[in-house]
Formats: sequence, structure tokens, C-alpha cells
Amino acid sequence: MSARARKPDPEPKPSLRISHTVHGRRSTGNRVEYLVDEAGDQYEIPEKVVLIRWRRRKHASYTFSGDRLGPHVWRALAMLLGHDCQQWPTQMNQEHIDAMRAEWRSNGTYKEYFNSVPALPTIEALWEICGAVKLQNLVDRHLADGVFGVPDLFLYARHRASKQNLMGRFVEVKKPEEPLSAGQHEEIGFMNEIGLHARCIRLIERE
Repeated sequence: MSARARKPDPEPKPSLRISHTVHGRRSTGNRVEYLVDEAGDQYEIPEKVVLIRWRRRKHASYTFSGDRLGPHVWRALAMLLGHDCQQWPTQMNQEHIDAMRAEWRSNGTYKEYFNSVPALPTIEALWEICGAVKLQNLVDRHLADGVFGVPDLFLYARHRASKQNLMGRFVEVKKPEEPLSAGQHEEIGFMNEIGLHARCIRLIERE
């Protein structure tokens, strides 16, 4: 699809304050990889490049973290922590998560959701930043309609002094001419409508 025919990306804000420019494009099977740093030798897929660059951000008051999100993340979290997001904190501990994942592994239940469960710190950050009401909107939408188009990444910052998680960003990562799917457009739009920060970051290739 040409750039002219491609549906415009959602408004690219808020700024992530990381470089969009990538170098050293190479193909490995059906995957495209880039150098994380122009002068380095570490290659990663596009979303990993963005994730690593975000985590490397420096600020006197904040540290930066984040995680990749699986396509079934909202359904997986509902199966793991319950359909009522108000009750999630009662189940947000590593012992419960490990037990549920072990059960899924042993009997094949919800096998398709197994790898969509984020790490516990990411779940805690999702809860703290998004809140129960907005998370419930996402869970209900995906449980009811089987909606796909979940952004690739959830990025956030942590205040060094207060330990508060904030600055949550849901980010879909795209190569220069790679179109957003209709589902991705809809999901980003829905997230922004309910008061979350979601966007597409489009990489810029350089020789």
C-alpha cells in the first residue's frame, strides 16, 4: 500500500522523546530487524527497538519501563484476575499468577492466552495508571467483541522518590510504509476516547 493510499496515522502525541530513526535494516525469515543504535551491533525487531530506547531514557526524577503486550492481553488478564477490574488488586501477586499459569500449562486451558500475560510490575502499572474504570472498558470491549488491534507496547515511567507509576503510553510500532489495520486504528481511537494515551510511532529508515 502506498503512503498516499494509506489511512493517516492517529495524531502522534504525546511525544515519547526517543529517536524514530533506525539503521541497518535486515530481514530474518519473515521478520525485519534494525540496529538498536546506529554505531552498535545489536539487532532487534521494531517494537523491541522502541522499548529499549524508552527504557534507556534518562531523567533525574524518573526511571522508564515498559513491556510488550500480547494480542489477547485484556482477555488473558480477565481470565487471570477476574472479570471485575475493581477486584484485580486482590489477585495481583506473583503466587497467584504463577499458580494460574501452571494450571493453564498443565491442562491446556486458555492456552492461547498464556503468553499474553504481562509481568507483574506491568500489571501493577496498568492498574495504577489506567484505573479500574478504563481497564473495565477495555476488558468488556474485548470479551464482548473479540476485538483485536492491541498496541504493541505499554510504556510508563516511575517516580524515583514516590515510586508512583505514571506517564502511561500505549504504542503501536510501524515500519515506514506498513499500514495500521482497521482494528489497530479503532483500538487506538477507543483508548484515546476513554482518556488513555495511545498512538502509533512510525520508524524512519536511514542507510
